[in-house]
Amino acid sequence: MWLLRFVTFVSTFWLRLLGARRRWLQHGEVSLAYTVIGPPGGEPWLLLHGLGSVGAGWAAVTRALRRDCRLVIPELSALGGTRTPTDCLEVRQAPEVLARLIELEFGRPATVAGLSLGGWMAVRLALARPELVARLVLIDAGGYREQDWERIESLVRIDDLAGVDRLYRAIFHRVPWLLRVSRAAFLTTYTSTAVRHALDGLHESDTFRDEDLARLTMPTRVIWGEHDGLFFLETGRAIAAAIPRAELDVIPGSAHALHLECPRALAAALQRFRRATPAGRRIAANPLPEASHGQP
Repeated sequence: MWLLRFVTFVSTFWLRLLGARRRWLQHGEVSLAYTVIGPPGGEPWLLLHGLGSVGAGWAAVTRALRRDCRLVIPELSALGGTRTPTDCLEVRQAPEVLARLIELEFGRPATVAGLSLGGWMAVRLALARPELVARLVLIDAGGYREQDWERIESLVRIDDLAGVDRLYRAIFHRVPWLLRVSRAAFLTTYTSTAVRHALDGLHESDTFRDEDLARLTMPTRVIWGEHDGLFFLETGRAIAAAIPRAELDVIPGSAHALHLECPRALAAALQRFRRATPAGRRIAANPLPEASHGQP
């Protein structure tokens, strides 16, 4: 875990040099840690990371968007400092908590971009509160029901270094050097209570089908790694086909964790989507007496 903490510390420090600020939202039993960066009047974006990751994983994307976008990056588990009874924000909790965050920080619809488990949460948020989602970006998103879930679970539930190697082959086309030398730290992260409880909290009722996706009417970009071995490219094609206003952008030479493997290509894909679609309109913000910008 020490290497993950070190990398997170360095990434967070670097983000702070760019003007990022740490904040907290208290909602029921959830104390959500999140980072805000970019001009206050900038185009609103909510960035949702994946399983076993932290918000600092968006560092390269943050650098590309921060000049004219207001970026809010929540930590979805205890790995990034969020406090919940289960050490993670569960998919069924996510729509309510993330909707509060959008209302508090933006007061208008935001572009919601989610990677993997974050993409799963993004879909659930868009279905529950479509008026808060101006645009939707699904990056190698989880949650699509028509997949081999036994195969997927066998990959993400790891107990030893052999399991790490199997998962690496699924999520990377070429494993970054830092991940190659930190297999033990990766194992520690994926056997943490935050990851275990996140997986234990997933149920079939949390998944989505084509008829659910057909209800999404906001502009949507589905971004997928060409060689994703966790959620196959066929899944990305099916998701894009089911959403009325969606387009698919395939990133060549990358797999599932393309934010680590091909961050520049991902940032370029996001910028293409921004140029192709207008930003959202302003909405009335609801008062949130339980929200806090200070550390609990």
